[in-house]
Amino acid sequence: ESRWLPTLMCAQSNKITINAALGFDGYLVMRHGVDTDINDGPSPSTHCRSYGCYFCMDVVAPSNSTVDRTLDQQCTVTRPGLAPIASALAVELAVAILHHPLGAAARAASPEEEEEESESESGVGSPLGIVPHQIRGSLSQFQQVHFQGPAFSQCTACSSKVRLQWAEDGDAFILKVCNEPSYLEDLTGLSEMHAEAAVDDWDVEEDHDDLTHIEWIV
Repeated sequence: ESRWLPTLMCAQSNKITINAALGFDGYLVMRHGVDTDINDGPSPSTHCRSYGCYFCMDVVAPSNSTVDRTLDQQCTVTRPGLAPIASALAVELAVAILHHPLGAAARAASPEEEEEESESESGVGSPLGIVPHQIRGSLSQFQQVHFQGPAFSQCTACSSKVRLQWAEDGDAFILKVCNEPSYLEDLTGLSEMHAEAAVDDWDVEEDHDDLTHIEWIV
């Protein structure tokens, strides 16, 4: 997954990151969150991410996206206008961030909220309009919607555990990630979370009528 290392590098350096992802007839354009309290300390563990990154939406580690997948699943087959649309939106999103007084820390507000902010004394509005977190579009429906996603504490790319480990081990960390597919999941606690989810959540008991009674354990 080619997005993983650039995502980690930008998260560590607190840089603006714009990501575009394509499907057959759908696209995602998003900005990654940044640390909003970087003056509180040098350690990533003291930082608070404003919004999630591309990998915050996954509960698995990034893997080879070209193995055992059909062409459409590899995102190599798309409608002809999809890439130009997503690319143009990515450029406009970057420009909107750069023109916002708060830069990459700009809040992802709705058009109504952004208009109210621009008219308030806080002056946090952008001269180019809103700065969404995620722009998801579909050519099959010719629709475009905005979403917001929080940072995931167990993210395999921008979480404090991953960033701290890279800061400590450097290139050795990158090699280990590439050579051991489960390493990131073990490091972030995703493996443990998967194991807990796999534990029997169903309690099967025999009632007085010898009928199987299934009770969901919350």
